[in-house]
Amino acid sequence: MISVGWVRTTAATVAALLITAGCGVLPGLGHDGLQTLAKVDGWREGFELPPDTFAILEVAYDVDTAQRMWDENVAADLPERSGDPRDPGRYGDLDDVDLDHQAVALWSGGESGSCPGWVSRVALEDDAVVVTEDADEGRGCSDDYNPFRVLVVVDRSDLPAPEALAAAKARTDNPYIGKQVVVTAYP
Repeated sequence: MISVGWVRTTAATVAALLITAGCGVLPGLGHDGLQTLAKVDGWREGFELPPDTFAILEVAYDVDTAQRMWDENVAADLPERSGDPRDPGRYGDLDDVDLDHQAVALWSGGESGSCPGWVSRVALEDDAVVVTEDADEGRGCSDDYNPFRVLVVVDRSDLPAPEALAAAKARTDNPYIGKQVVVTAYP
């Protein structure tokens, strides 16, 4: 006979193993701990990419700048969502960010009109900030470029120190993107 305690312990163990193995990713939480706060169609008012630039990652290390980033990019009527940030919406809350150990970053880039994209990882590798995007590629992707922005929470260990940000380099891990990626402080 199997006891109720054994079933509860086994269920808890299996759930912990699934989460640890990456099979149970929390809503808005990327596979490397990156959390999406919001995804928005288009770029913010007055924003333009510099020539020959694919995307910009703008970083806020302090509460005032992070709040301004949120206010300038996340409309109050943006719907709440969960899961992979394929669609525009709020996937998290600025109040959950620990700015002593994390920063808020705004990725302004482009996605295919038929394959929604999102940032899944930001990491500091060989003195460059490397941004990984995932996309919903199951339907075949068109080669158009539709502006979008994503606010994400990044561990500070995956970013240059605030005083080193101005000299930092950035890139995507996608070899097909020949244009540059810029990393800078949020204005």
